[in-house]
This record gives sequence, C-alpha cells and structure tokens, in this order.
Amino acid sequence: MNKPSNKLLSLGITFVICLTILGILITANSYRQTQKHALEMGENQLAKINDSAIKILRLEIKAYTLALEDYASNIFNETNYHELIDDPQVQKNLLYKTSAAAGLFLISPEGTLLSSRDIHSDQFTNEKITTIYVDKDPLYQEAIQGSIKQNGEAYFIKNTSYVNLYRPVYDKNQVLQSILVLPINLEELYQQEIDTTENQNGYTMIKNEEMKVIMHPSTEQIGLDIVEDRRKKFPDLDYSDLEDLEKVQLANEKGTLSYSSYWWTKADPKKVLKISAYEWITIGEARWIVASSSDFYERNGMVLQENLIILGLLAILLAIVILLGVSFSNYNRQNKIYLENLQLVERQEFLKERHELEKNMLQKSKLETVGLLTTTIVHDMNNFLTPMIGNLQLLIEEYQSNNTLITELSEVYQAAEKGQKLSANVLRFTKSSTAAKGVYSIDKVVLEAIETMKILVPKSVTLLYNAKPAGNSFFEKNDLQVILYNLITNAYQAQMANALIEVQLSMASGTQLENFQNHSLAYREKQFAQINVIDNGPGIPKEIEEKMFTPFFTTKTGTDGTGLGLFIVSSIIKKNDWLLEVKNTDTGTTFIIGIPLAEDFLLSN
Repeated sequence: MNKPSNKLLSLGITFVICLTILGILITANSYRQTQKHALEMGENQLAKINDSAIKILRLEIKAYTLALEDYASNIFNETNYHELIDDPQVQKNLLYKTSAAAGLFLISPEGTLLSSRDIHSDQFTNEKITTIYVDKDPLYQEAIQGSIKQNGEAYFIKNTSYVNLYRPVYDKNQVLQSILVLPINLEELYQQEIDTTENQNGYTMIKNEEMKVIMHPSTEQIGLDIVEDRRKKFPDLDYSDLEDLEKVQLANEKGTLSYSSYWWTKADPKKVLKISAYEWITIGEARWIVASSSDFYERNGMVLQENLIILGLLAILLAIVILLGVSFSNYNRQNKIYLENLQLVERQEFLKERHELEKNMLQKSKLETVGLLTTTIVHDMNNFLTPMIGNLQLLIEEYQSNNTLITELSEVYQAAEKGQKLSANVLRFTKSSTAAKGVYSIDKVVLEAIETMKILVPKSVTLLYNAKPAGNSFFEKNDLQVILYNLITNAYQAQMANALIEVQLSMASGTQLENFQNHSLAYREKQFAQINVIDNGPGIPKEIEEKMFTPFFTTKTGTDGTGLGLFIVSSIIKKNDWLLEVKNTDTGTTFIIGIPLAEDFLLSN
C-alpha cells in the first residue's frame, strides 16, 4: 500500500485559500466601491449644506444691513447728525432683526463716541455703552472716514467674534457728519441661524483669511488657528492632514476633500476620517471661507458595514477551518492505515532479514568446517612435503656432477618449497593469532609475489609488473602476498585465454592520495603506497558487485572456484586497516590498494 498522497488535501487547501482570497478581494473591492460612492454622496450633500449656510449667512448680514439703513433713514435729519434718538417705532423696526447685535454706536469721523445704546433681549436700553471695542476691526479707520459701505473684517474679543456694520451719515451737502456702527456677535448669529449640528452628523465652520475660526459649534474654537493653536493644546497629535487641508483651501476657491482630523471638543481627541465641502465668499469688505465637515463613517453608517464585513470574513474563516479539519481528519485516517500497512511490511522485512541471518550463520558454520578440514589437509600435505624436500636436497647434493638431473631436481625442489610456503600461509590464515609484524619494503614484497606468480600462472597469461619506489610499511609480509596471489589468480581465472594482468606500484598522489587521506582522520597527514591490479577481462557484472566479497559466492561453475578468494582479500585489508577500491568497466577491472607508509621509513629518509 502506498503512502496516502496529500496531493488532494493540498489541492483542497489551495482551492479554499484561493476561494478565500477571491472572496476577500471581492469584499474589499465592494467595500472600496461602496466607500467611494458614499464619499461622493457625502461630499455632494455637504456641498448643498455648505451652499445653504452661505446663503443664510449672506441673507442675515444683508438683513442687518437693511435694518440699519432703515434706522438711519428715520432718525437723522438736518438738525440731528450726532445723537441717537429714542424713538420706539424706529427702534422697533431695527430690533426685529437685531437679536445678534451687540449694541449701537454713533461715532464721529475723528473716532469720538457721540452716542450709544445697549441692545439686550431684543430691546434698546437707556443705559449708554461707554466701553468702545468696535475699533478692533482692522478696517475701523477706513470705516470712520466713510470708505466702508457695508461691513468690515471680523475681529475677536476674548472668545467671541464680531463684525461691524457701518452706515455713514451725511448732511445735505454730502459732508460726512458721523458713522453709525452696529457690531454683530457672529457666534450668536451662527448659533441662531446657521448651526446644523442638531440635525446633521457634522457641522459648518467659518474662517477668515488667516485661517482663524470665527464661527463654530464650539465657542472654545473661536479665534483659534486650525493648526498652530490646536497644536499648542494637543502637541502629540498628527496635524499633517490639517496642514494639507489649509494649503488646499488657501489655493482653491471651492471644492470637496477628505482628511483625517479630530473631534476637538473631547478631552482625548480620536482621529477620524472627515469629508468637507468649502467655498470662499466675500461679504462687504470681509473674505471668509465657509466649510461644512462631517464624520465619514458616522454619516454613512460605515461602522456597521465594517462589522458586517468582519462577520463575513469570520464566517469564511470558520468555513475554512471546518473544511481543513475534515480534510486533516480524512488524511490522518488514511495515514493511520498506511502506517499499519508499513508495520506489516517492516515485519516481513524483519523476517526476511532473520532468514538471511540464519543463512549467513549456516554459511559461517560451513566456513568453520571447511577451515578445519582445510587445516587438516594442509597440515598433512605439509607433512608429505617435508620429507620430499629433505630427500630432494640429498639427491641434489649426491648428483652434483649431472647438470641435467640437478636442473630438474631443482625445479621440483622449488615447487615443493613453494607448496610448503603456501601450506604455511593457509595454516597461518586459519589461525586466530598472526605472525609478528615488521617493517618491510613494499617494493621487495610485491616483487617477490610477482616472481612467484609468474611461475604459477598459465603460459597464456601475460603478467606485467610496473614499479616505482614506494617506501616501507609496518605489516605482515605474507598478508600482502596473499592479497596479490588471490587478485592475480581471480583475474586470469575470469578469462583464462589471452589474459593480460598488470600490477602497478607507486606512491599515491593527486586525487587518489586525497581520497586515501580523507578516509579517516588518522590518515590526514599520512603518505600512501598505491598498488593497482589491472586486468583486461569482461569486468564484474553490476548485479554481483555488492556480493563479490561474500564468502563462498562465486560465478564459476563446477570445481573451478570456491568463492573465497576476494573474501580473503577483503578480510586481510580490514585486518590491516588498509584501503581498497574497485573500478569496474566493460573492458576490465582495477583493484586499487592503499597502504599507509611507516613515517620513520619513508623514501625521503
């Protein structure tokens, strides 16, 4: 059973994520479109409110102006230019539109107060006003000279804003005799006629050319600059949008815009998004900007809409969580089945490995039996060879005069002696203890093995030896010779006819030396002798490369092989902690042996 694929789960998650992103994008786009539409509607409504406020302001100032003109026409005559007359009927005509008037003053062209009346609760009082504050008007000096026909600029007394209405009084010769001044309390006028905060989610404010507030729903804002004076009171707030607002309004005659601001009447102002419609107007000599503003979200119910959007997103997220939960549950169930199946497979593998282990143990038992049998046979063979060698020595000494016989006896003697040495090697290999190691010249040991093998190999086999001085090493002499015997024998047995075997000996260098030195930390600074045993055979089949060092494994049929040659090679290599590499191609096999050199016996010494 294959592991359950999470591909379907991944596709499901990807689909849900894409669907969620699409839903969020659609919701966000809808929100932006709704917000844009609401912004346009809000700005249009504010523009209408602003137009209405401008019309009301113009009409109110005009009404006060006409009432003052009517009053002046009725009380001044050829004999009276310097005194206000208490005529109830005339005063009544003025009072019907003077609820925001702060008094009535008659002033000479030189600036002297000639007469005054207080206006309180929509009626004149007999109490004269002696305190003059109408001269705070920036255009006051021009006004008392008769140059101002209607009204001057706005001015401030404490937290109250005023504007003076002027009516010059001339005699019949058109000589200026006095100036009638009617100061209007602009904040009272605003509260009575213009303030829309009771019925609207916003307000209208009026500022002069210096961007100071002259009319506002909150009297605390009167006389304040919209940026600098507010910054003094709330230095930690962000005024960047208000600074931009001021620049835009100063640069344009009218328009609409949105900006971030605060509700200044609160102790801890919070930033809100406001929309505003503004227009500059000229009334008499005054130039003011009328601006109507509103909280965008409160006006359009966007807070509720945002809550609905949040609820929608939460619902989407909930659906995602449920879907993912179901998907993960299904995946975990399939994964559990997979793990149970995997445990069964592992158990089968374990049983298989156990069977292989039992086979190996049986094979080792066979090896021990063969080793014991071999030891017995070799020991007996050695007993046979010993008297043979002794008798051959006697015969050679006895027939010294017969050269032909001596030559043949010498060949038999050498063969018997080599057989005895081979028997000794076999006996030594089967014993757990080893002969004493020593420092040997690798060149001499390899040469001795090559000379022996040249005698033993068939005549159809070409055995070449190419050697360069390689130095000395600490090892058991017979170990290296047994390795070479087995590798050479294995090479020519693999092809028999026309076999070419080359043994190369040299100091390891270059990449091969690096490979030897990187094999172990103990070899990092070591120098190595390198022995290459190369044949021109068909190579080792890929399917048996991993098995070629297994005892009793052989590809030879009949009685040609025992499957112990390469096993003996690998065993001796491991015993001496030497290195062995095999390079296999279709045109031959190369066995590379790395032998660390004894540091005290390097060639350089």
